[in-house]
Amino acid sequence: MRPDQIAVQLYTLRAETARDLPGTLREVSGAGYRAVELAGLPPIEPEQLRDLLVSEQLAPMASHESLDTIRADLGAVLDRLTVVGCPRVIVPWLPEAERTNAAGVRRLAGELNEMARVCAGRGISLGYHNHAFEFEPLDGTTVWDVLLDTLTFDIELEVDVYWAAIGGRDPVAVIRNAAERVRLLHMKDVAAGPERGDVTPGDGTLPWPEIVAAGTAAGTEWYVVEEDNPRDAFAEIARGFDFLRGLASAAA
Repeated sequence: MRPDQIAVQLYTLRAETARDLPGTLREVSGAGYRAVELAGLPPIEPEQLRDLLVSEQLAPMASHESLDTIRADLGAVLDRLTVVGCPRVIVPWLPEAERTNAAGVRRLAGELNEMARVCAGRGISLGYHNHAFEFEPLDGTTVWDVLLDTLTFDIELEVDVYWAAIGGRDPVAVIRNAAERVRLLHMKDVAAGPERGDVTPGDGTLPWPEIVAAGTAAGTEWYVVEEDNPRDAFAEIARGFDFLRGLASAAA
């Protein structure tokens, strides 16, 4: 992992971007980040977003887009990301009603494969981000294992190490088992104690040097700091960047 591979998921800062998007991006850049993952933003024209990112020297490395949004008009999503200069779209969730059995998950995976083909035709990659439900038992297997078996290899995996741990898996093993398909990692920690909430990387219990080593071995391109419910978002993303930068220096 290199410092220039560290990004922040803007969903972490959704309350801040709603109040002041330009100021929030300025804070992100000031914390040391040079890349962001788009999500949770207020309504904005893609040209305006592109210009704001350029002004703060922030590259959009991915965008989370709901499956409903992609289904409604994939072309419009790709048009918007092309203007912004974003090279990949990430599906962050599968509808619960469509994953009640393994056959349903296979149908969803087939749909994602077709979406990936369309995206590739526009020079944009498609990826998938996990939560915890993917690791629950389902028809003698799991959603995660069905996806690994069915998704084409050009669909990138964004492994959220926090949710993998909450789902009962060892995040290091998840990364190693998916190997070169893991192009992105969501870096948030598991708090100590019974509630096991998500906290800034380095503030919890996950084995970060081993996670980074597994990501490096897998060829992971981006290490994305994220918190679902930060208490002090600006302070926490700054601390997360500094922690990962320290890991990068130690591994160099």
